[in-house]
Amino acid sequence: MQGTSEFVDEQSRAASVIQALQSNHFAVFTKPHSSSKPPIVRNPRACTVCRAAKMKCVGAEDGVKTCQRCKRTGVQCVFEKHRRGRKPGSKLSEASKMLRRLEKGLNTAKLKQNDSSLSTVFPADPRTPQSEASQFGSLRQPDAYGSVDGYATSSVSSRTIDQDDEDDGERSDEKFPAKLIKRENSFFRTILNPEHKSPMPQVSNITQSLRPAPLPHDCNDPITAGLIDENKAQVLFDLIFLRLNPFINLFDPTLHSVAYVRSKCPLLFTTLIMAGCKFFEPSLYKECLRLAHELAIKAFADNWKRVEVIQAFSCLTYWREQDDNRTWMYIGYACRMAVELGLNRYVAKPPTHETEFQLLERRNRERTYLVLFVHDRSLSMQTGRHWMLPEDDFIRHSNTWHEHGGPHVRCEDVVVSAFAQLRRIATEATDMFHTNRSSLAADGGNNQVSIDMVLKNCNAKLAQWNITWEHEMRMANGESFHFSLINLFCLYSRLFLNSFGVQSSIPPANRTNTHVRALSACFENALDVLRIASKDFREFGVLRYGQETTSVMTAYSAIFLLKVTELLPFDYNQC
Repeated sequence: MQGTSEFVDEQSRAASVIQALQSNHFAVFTKPHSSSKPPIVRNPRACTVCRAAKMKCVGAEDGVKTCQRCKRTGVQCVFEKHRRGRKPGSKLSEASKMLRRLEKGLNTAKLKQNDSSLSTVFPADPRTPQSEASQFGSLRQPDAYGSVDGYATSSVSSRTIDQDDEDDGERSDEKFPAKLIKRENSFFRTILNPEHKSPMPQVSNITQSLRPAPLPHDCNDPITAGLIDENKAQVLFDLIFLRLNPFINLFDPTLHSVAYVRSKCPLLFTTLIMAGCKFFEPSLYKECLRLAHELAIKAFADNWKRVEVIQAFSCLTYWREQDDNRTWMYIGYACRMAVELGLNRYVAKPPTHETEFQLLERRNRERTYLVLFVHDRSLSMQTGRHWMLPEDDFIRHSNTWHEHGGPHVRCEDVVVSAFAQLRRIATEATDMFHTNRSSLAADGGNNQVSIDMVLKNCNAKLAQWNITWEHEMRMANGESFHFSLINLFCLYSRLFLNSFGVQSSIPPANRTNTHVRALSACFENALDVLRIASKDFREFGVLRYGQETTSVMTAYSAIFLLKVTELLPFDYNQC
């Protein structure tokens, strides 16, 4: 009987939703009447006593009089609104899920209709061109993966994949307060999970209709500030992809055109122009840096949340000024935002009927998280602080991520996948070293066997990593620069990890042959790091374009060599 009543309730809800959708659809094309029909208020059909007894409530159909059962028992006859909904832990049927999607679509349509009536209240930005229909209306709709353009609050962009909460597996556990509130409150479900729009057209058609995103009040980008024009911006973007992006591997030139980036986020556009001006237009760099910092403050204050904001905060750290110490804060903020936007969601099977443009945008989101994961672990290695992004399903499956971007594998995507695996190896070894450090200090270095085993296992994994990813780079027709780049990072990881085997806290009496081999490996790896930076990168003409990480690696290698030469028992200058 209970299942039958639930089925009847779903049927009645579905009929009302479809009727409302139809009426809402025709209301778009008809002129509204001057007087609207008052809403129908339905009274409860049973009091609380009869409802608990699952019996018909007789004698009080109007909800005012006392029913016969309450009269006989002498209790108060109370009518309450029925709290519909499924019980915690139960699963929705496919029909119920479809019904919920229809209800969300109805609510979204109503919100859009209300927004259209208020569109004249907000004046358009006079600095940006207008379209006949609405200013950047097409960019304000959610994309195929749920992200919404614009820079409002997180309420319009917290969900990113077209997937019901009920299908989240372990993540849908109601022990999490936010998930329980979202599940039980249909209002929050409507606001936090807006309806997805139809698939986007092809890339070539998209670029023809893009318009610059509205700028916040009292803010400018380099074009509206009169520093550059669109042609100059295109030249700078070409130089960025030629010289800067090969080091960070964050952007795809097929997707990130000037028009696309400017239509998505003024902060990212200004940050990229700022980075380009630092190397190719030094006279404009300071002013562009000021504009980027103003927009970064605005993005933080107004709670902008989208993948382009994450990319912008990352780029603010890659080529920062020497006295700028906000890298840890910016990357931490970007990490939190990436998790909130769901960039780490593992998609084992791409969505059906995915267009080329949707593929590029999905890969852009995934690439951003992988690059952020690498940057987060790099900062942890450099500073000794704990990393922020854990190894989840997406990271564990990232070893083949570069193979799923289309018929042709991009060399930059090979680098991203390779670096993610390299950071996993380094993190595993580093955690073991830090775990054993306290025990080494406590027992006077007698726990040396564990360090030997960790070093042996770590060096074997790094050797296999180098073989694997050089092969993958050859398969992707990589250039000499790409091979030098992955070798540079592998050599630095060897240097850093083997340095734990020669740390000063180990007593000299316990420094076995393994420590001698570790010292020899550090010496050779440090020399090779400096050789690639000073010889290969100089010959390629890219030495000055490396991000902060490459500068740290070369500086650490040089300092390590200086420390080693100071410890030699003979005069090194006589050699």
